Amino acid sequence: MPSIVNNIHLGIFLFVIAAKCAFVFPQMSEDDRLKHYYERQYSWPLPEVVPNTEGWRNIFDRRWNQVERIPDSNPRYNGWLQSMSAGLVQPNFTENGWGLTRAPEGLVKELRDALHRGLLNATLENNVDVIEGQDSARPLFIPNHNLNDKVLNELKPMHEQWSGVELEGEIAYGLRVYRNNSRLLMHVDKPRTHIISAILHIDHSEDSEHWPIFIEDFQGNTNEVILENGDMLFYESSKCFHGRPRYFKGSWYSSIFVHYYPKGWDHDGVMMESHYAVPKHWSHVTVPEDEDDLENLIMVGTSMKEPECEDVWCAAKNTVKLQGPAPGFGKVLSSGGVVTELNLENFYSDEL
Repeated sequence: MPSIVNNIHLGIFLFVIAAKCAFVFPQMSEDDRLKHYYERQYSWPLPEVVPNTEGWRNIFDRRWNQVERIPDSNPRYNGWLQSMSAGLVQPNFTENGWGLTRAPEGLVKELRDALHRGLLNATLENNVDVIEGQDSARPLFIPNHNLNDKVLNELKPMHEQWSGVELEGEIAYGLRVYRNNSRLLMHVDKPRTHIISAILHIDHSEDSEHWPIFIEDFQGNTNEVILENGDMLFYESSKCFHGRPRYFKGSWYSSIFVHYYPKGWDHDGVMMESHYAVPKHWSHVTVPEDEDDLENLIMVGTSMKEPECEDVWCAAKNTVKLQGPAPGFGKVLSSGGVVTELNLENFYSDEL
């Protein structure tokens, strides 16, 4: 494939995508982008990743190899952008990138009550490109503004204790109600604002089968985590690829999503840096000289799937499995089965 003409704007090669995961696309020429690439002394192959662990490197070496083979320029650039942002540009704040804990019981009860009051009048959620399924599987949405604000404020100290940094609240999004035969493709969230996050599972229908979250950690594992009602999954949501690529079986399953960013976070800088870091050979398709067994990667907007593999994600065949309930309020279970305790005495005396 020939190189892109230098004065064509990058923006015309990229998808306009759902707000949850969107990057803001700059209008710049490839010459301008490469100027920044060289000024920052980027090179390929990368000398290291962030965090620079063997497992994290293995995940992204494989993914970048897949992205290089995507035939069309739009999804190929999108693949580079997502994976360079997650694998290199953004810092990590925790050792593993995720942890399982319990949400405050009083808050969970308020959310559960709001969920059951709103189920009968729930409306269809706007299209979200990371969710696949037939029209009947499109998720429902229950607006919950006042309680969502309370959730964002009340859970902030837990997220600060887990991440080790002061945070600003961005949004508590929900209540989302997934429906039968839907799945959430693997993706990362937007790096401008969705940095330290949590998925709080509120409730599910009695006929629901277990529906695990898959999340990659900094040691190179793909973890398969089943949440019980009231469990909360901390995660570095714009850093660690995550999703529910296995089809949900049941009537409904509801969660709320909570997102924060560190105080002083350079919202535009991290987004632009992800563009600058995309390697200069991105516009060329790499065709292996000999056949190999590397599975194809397909971009669906900003999300990814590997259609040749079970559950459209190859790592699904070799996950680290974990099932809640979480070890208890204020305790966090993460990779390797290690449980740590958060210092919450000054914030949640009624819960402890």
